[in-house]
Amino acid sequence: MRDLLFGAVQHGGVLAMTAAQAFPGWKRRLCLTYGLTAGSIDIAHYARSAGQPFTSAEEAAFHYLARGSARGWSPQPGFSPNDYRRDNPDTVLAGYEPFAHWLRFGRAEGRDAMVPADPPTPDMRGLLERSPRAGAGAKVDVVVPVHGGRALTLQAIASVLEATTREACELVVVDDASPDSRLRGELQALAAAGLVTLLVNERNIGFVGSVNRGIGLHPDRDVVLLNSDARVFGNWLDRLLAALRTPRTATATPFSNAATILSYPATLRENRLPADGDAVQWDRLCAALDPPLVDIPTAVGFCMAIRRSCLQQIGPFDQERFGRGYGEENDFCLRATAAGWRHVAVPGLFVWHCGGTSFGEQRRELIAAAQVTIEALHPGYAAAVGRFIREDPLEPARRALDIARVRSDPRPKRLRLGATGVTGTPDAIDIDLVPDLPPYAGQYRLVATGIGATPNLPRCGPSVSSPELARLFEELGIQQFEDRGGAATAAWGGRVRRALQLIGAA
Repeated sequence: MRDLLFGAVQHGGVLAMTAAQAFPGWKRRLCLTYGLTAGSIDIAHYARSAGQPFTSAEEAAFHYLARGSARGWSPQPGFSPNDYRRDNPDTVLAGYEPFAHWLRFGRAEGRDAMVPADPPTPDMRGLLERSPRAGAGAKVDVVVPVHGGRALTLQAIASVLEATTREACELVVVDDASPDSRLRGELQALAAAGLVTLLVNERNIGFVGSVNRGIGLHPDRDVVLLNSDARVFGNWLDRLLAALRTPRTATATPFSNAATILSYPATLRENRLPADGDAVQWDRLCAALDPPLVDIPTAVGFCMAIRRSCLQQIGPFDQERFGRGYGEENDFCLRATAAGWRHVAVPGLFVWHCGGTSFGEQRRELIAAAQVTIEALHPGYAAAVGRFIREDPLEPARRALDIARVRSDPRPKRLRLGATGVTGTPDAIDIDLVPDLPPYAGQYRLVATGIGATPNLPRCGPSVSSPELARLFEELGIQQFEDRGGAATAAWGGRVRRALQLIGAA
């Protein structure tokens, strides 16, 4: 019966209202199952959004679930269910109601975080004092197209210059008639110091034209395309090229916080993350985990290694159709696939990406136009990407990185039951066993607090055994236990205690 009512709510409208009238008392139970307690809905605000009055918080909450969510009506100032769906497609894929997800999980995961501020501009004097890069022995060009964004651009260039790699590379910067005179002067100074090779377009020719100019500079070298709003770490180039040089590999793309199908921690979204601190540590953990390469339907252009022999076979990016950007790497990859090449994700490498800055407010229009063009040129592409997303072969790598982040933190790890919404202490990482939401009602999720988003930790169903929990707890490094009672204790207390006993942590 409960499942039928959940289905009614998910389908919304008259069906949900009829079901609630037929089963008195289920309105409240359904709202609680979705995590909508008293005060979750701003009654006056929602009444304005829905265009009708409500006599109670319960009535407003149920109306929102039954009708308002699907129509995009705002339950609280500053929250739009439609915007949440657009910005968090992973939650749509999972079947979550947007506001319920935000209340239970999204806020703690930082899903309402603002775009990080531009980083401090690197010390130009320090950069210019570096030894010139030897381009003569290079077998790969790192091509960075530039049009603006001074601080981000200089950060990207500095990160390449400061990285320690075995592979020799030539850093090729293509200035696409940048309007920033100060940035143009700094790029010229870097070129005069022998640190970069600078190509200057006399007029703005667009992102794809600039990429192709950089690609064509040395027709015997492999290429890495790096966005000017990216940042690399450590021996990034060695790991990326090792993946590229596997058999019949045309392109290789790393994990990133903002890389659609290669996004982490939440897939398919732009995870807001400063370019320092966590990103550096995440890359170290990726390198230590060294998960296997995963075949993907397309590369993602923010950091994309390309095999020269593939370029020689199928040609560069299509400037005529995709000159302004977006879609050019997808078209290239599909042409390569048709010629017998493959594309791989490199989850053993993490590259930071600001995301969404290259084209400003025109971005959504460019993406929509590119999708139409790609589907016309390569029928079935959208379906192939959809299959990849549903099968999610990168989920094990994301989960392993979540677990590694928790385990590698030096603070003690404390498992908590019945502590949903209870603030922890900064001297420990609290890992709460939290009731999941429809369509996973009856299951629980592990939610780590004080460490950033870990949305890939496993969901625990009613049939999970104590030995299975023990293996997971041991992987996470759990050493302490706190039981606050309630429904979680009733459902899980016995199994959790047995699991902790098995690893000597009870």
